[in-house]
Amino acid sequence: MSSQLTVERTFKLSGRPWLLVTGVLEGDPLSIGDHVTVHGPGPAVETVVRSIEMHSAPGTTTIAVDVALDESIKPGTVVSRKG
Repeated sequence: MSSQLTVERTFKLSGRPWLLVTGVLEGDPLSIGDHVTVHGPGPAVETVVRSIEMHSAPGTTTIAVDVALDESIKPGTVVSRKG
């Protein structure tokens, strides 16, 4: 199976080297350490899930990825993992 997170918003917390990415997750759950691909406006980029938070709204999930991807991940970007 696979997973796909369609990004709704991104934000950073001071003192953390992560970009927090919130969106609706479809498919299988993601896990910390999963390798995912960012499909944004530029070339596809691979990264690793550093943290995960599930929200009360069904499917709404926040993942943490490397802050260097700040310019690559915008609302509408798709982050996916193939199973």
